[in-house]
Amino acid sequence: MRWLAVAVVLVAAACTGSPAGDRTFDVHSPGDLALSPDGGVAYVIDQADGVVRAVDTSSGRERVPVDAPFTDSLTADHRGARLYAFSRSAGAVTVIDPRSMAVVARISADDTVAVAVAPDDSRAYVASGRGGSVTVVDLASGAAVVRPVGVSPSDVVAAGAHVYVALTADRAIAVLTRDGVVAGEVRLPASAVTIGNPIKLGVSPDESTLLALDPVRSELYVIDPRSSELLATLGAAEGASELRMSADGSRAYVVGTTATEIAEIDVRRRVQVTTVALDCGPGGIAEMPDGHALVATCPEQDTVAIMNRRR
Repeated sequence: MRWLAVAVVLVAAACTGSPAGDRTFDVHSPGDLALSPDGGVAYVIDQADGVVRAVDTSSGRERVPVDAPFTDSLTADHRGARLYAFSRSAGAVTVIDPRSMAVVARISADDTVAVAVAPDDSRAYVASGRGGSVTVVDLASGAAVVRPVGVSPSDVVAAGAHVYVALTADRAIAVLTRDGVVAGEVRLPASAVTIGNPIKLGVSPDESTLLALDPVRSELYVIDPRSSELLATLGAAEGASELRMSADGSRAYVVGTTATEIAEIDVRRRVQVTTVALDCGPGGIAEMPDGHALVATCPEQDTVAIMNRRR
């Protein structure tokens, strides 16, 4: 999502030993971000200059950025070997080696809305909104195949043996095999607003729980993907626009375009357990790998702040 100026806020939770003190770093016009596997580096889109910056989350020091123009979003693989920078208008996904901060490949895709990487980093899945398809890329060979999935995909996530694609015109979520072949579907609640509605998805690593965020109704649906059973409906912030899950699938985080807080969801208990208040309206979010911090982008600021999470 585009912001003229964005702050990245890391909200640290209490842990054994001395907690980190609050720190703030200047970062030029950052947008969406992704984290390295150890959380030591935040890869941040600079929406003004059309680059991706690598920011040390301890010191705020930056490495030489890489050119990635027309970028709205970032996705990282699980090993920290590749970043995928993309936007709906770019016509391609830029593949970046985060160690050298160099572009190593481009994946052609019309109207890219989301990118997911398989849990074993063997494949990338590029959802195309206008094309009604997912491009499946073999990350070892670079071979790509385009698979039809349904009308107007808006998000894609991967876990276990399956890939899940939100279909905004069908009130459904397509379930794909690892090779991108449609193997079934999960129905959204009948009340869900889907036409022109960018449904966001999250899935637990064991595929026992699927989350679908409906930004029009400001609702988060908790679904059993095996049966399409609606397990719970939770309220979300007005204009809810971002959904992220922790690596172990036990927590989910939701933010809205008009909110100044992040809602934390206990996925197993299917309840909202707390909110994290911020001094700005957060945009993109991520959880630090150790579970003790959140990363949230906030508009109208040009800083990176690390803050103790005080319960």
